[in-house]
Amino acid sequence: MSYLSYPRINFYGRFFTDPSTVNNDPTHYIVSDDPPSPWQNPDGLHQFKLENCTVVSTIGQNGEVADPIVNMPFMTTNTPSPAKIADLDVYQQGVPTIYGMQVSIPISSTVSLTGVVDPAVLNQLWWVSVLATRSWQDSDYLMDSFGGDMNACGIFQSVIRIPQGSWPEDSTSPILQQLRERTALEDGNYLISMRFVVDGYRNVPEDKNYQTGRITGSLGPVLGNEPRYNAGARWMWGRAQDKSNPWNWPMFNNVQFVVDFSRKLLILDLANGICRQNAGGAPVDLGNLTAWIVPEQGDKVSLGNVDYSEFCYNLYSHIVEIPLTDEQLALAKNSQIQLTMSRTDIGPSLVFSENVDQTNVEVEVRPIRISGTPGTTATTKVFVSKMCKPLLGKQLKLDIISVHGDTPGATVPPSNPGNTPQAIGAISASISPTDSNGYATVTIEILKDPGFRTPLLDGQLYFINLYDPAEPVPISPSQSSIISCLAWSDYQVNENPTWEDVQEILAGYVKLFPGMNKKINFSDFPTFQTFALNPPWQAYQVPPPNGPLGIERGAIGFYLSRDITDPRYMPVTRDLSPAKQMTLFHYIKNLIQTPIVPPTS
Repeated sequence: MSYLSYPRINFYGRFFTDPSTVNNDPTHYIVSDDPPSPWQNPDGLHQFKLENCTVVSTIGQNGEVADPIVNMPFMTTNTPSPAKIADLDVYQQGVPTIYGMQVSIPISSTVSLTGVVDPAVLNQLWWVSVLATRSWQDSDYLMDSFGGDMNACGIFQSVIRIPQGSWPEDSTSPILQQLRERTALEDGNYLISMRFVVDGYRNVPEDKNYQTGRITGSLGPVLGNEPRYNAGARWMWGRAQDKSNPWNWPMFNNVQFVVDFSRKLLILDLANGICRQNAGGAPVDLGNLTAWIVPEQGDKVSLGNVDYSEFCYNLYSHIVEIPLTDEQLALAKNSQIQLTMSRTDIGPSLVFSENVDQTNVEVEVRPIRISGTPGTTATTKVFVSKMCKPLLGKQLKLDIISVHGDTPGATVPPSNPGNTPQAIGAISASISPTDSNGYATVTIEILKDPGFRTPLLDGQLYFINLYDPAEPVPISPSQSSIISCLAWSDYQVNENPTWEDVQEILAGYVKLFPGMNKKINFSDFPTFQTFALNPPWQAYQVPPPNGPLGIERGAIGFYLSRDITDPRYMPVTRDLSPAKQMTLFHYIKNLIQTPIVPPTS
């Protein structure tokens, strides 16, 4: 919830991203489906950049303040390469992750606040954030006339790591000075909480804003033991969605909020909650939006109107602060919060409502990749709270779901088969009771070889749903409480692979990622050999490297051996298993030691 504290830096602008979507269709992974249909932007390189973003406001302890960084650029750098965005799996495209994003606020021509963002995962994604133009029925132009990506909206939350020695010492910005004083220092880095919301992405080449969308975000301190990649806040849930409703009844998502007891404020984050009038546009007109405290006994208490305007979205990242009296503050601590609209012609007036009895479950790192070798384990943390209070000794339960085309949450049409029978029983998962800070640990273990779905689609995909056994099992669990686990097949490392073995590993990338293949033609041996032997890694201006198996030259080995968080990592999709990766390293090592004459066939 740190970004909802103070000081807060709000930015606004556009983002650019160019993912190829050839790999978004499971049928393309069938060997005989060649060439696959191009889908959208087949030559895309999966870059993620900020465009024309600026700092639009700064919030101090007592509200908005004038600060020298307002109107300065908020930008991404290309160091060491543009950030990359990649899905976990063709059946789970709902947790795309941004890797290696470096952001910067130039304070002057020579000084900047610059840091690297931990991998950021999309959360609370919804596909109906734009008011329909015909109806909400799936059969009616897929709910409107715009197309899925333009209708989508979601949140990314992560941490920026600013090297301690690089923080601008002579900055004239009071906000930056206060931010450094309040935030955590860890392993020589100041940690900055970062939350940003993206919507209105344009994926039609004829659009003047092609491959861009709207972005609004906030930066704040990292405080105490709060979650790094979730708000750890209280939630109001949008009113029930029904596609049989009239087309002009807007949909609603969820609203995160906190009660700040030291500053006597109710702080609402509306940026991902209210339906837009058009893609990347203003919120739907709700009339007056009013906040209420609803105690268990007695009358509900009005907190007045809430500013949900487009102006608030653009200038304050749709974060609204409402002052509370001492009496209201005491009530808000344990009472339900609601938001109602004054309009009566677009559905029920209660549009957001908190469930004070619900346990809040938030997985910190939700996408998991794990080797398919039996005995391999992976872990992630889960923050468990109720009304912002961490729960001690809470024992959650979990369900493991083998994902098929018709599994709720799968991101492909239901007709696709998904996992194979071999996937059943291949993994286990357990969860510890929560500690004093409200954190539990989920441990995933490989029990047997998960196998693969097709020769080009490695491994199997699982959803692990977490829930409080004291409450009804949720029919549609929150995205925050679901782990998506890709378990690769148990491939045995081949220390003496042939060119044919290498081609088999790379076949899917050659077919499904034309943009990558145009950089280096992986189907052509002379090209592969050239880039496997050249250049020496010193050419990349990195310290003398200790490459895998002693490899210290060759572009392919260099990009293949970067850390998964590095934006230069290859393959950009990050779906190559460690065992297959090591097999490629052995082939490159053998090439370096004994260059091979190109095959004649």
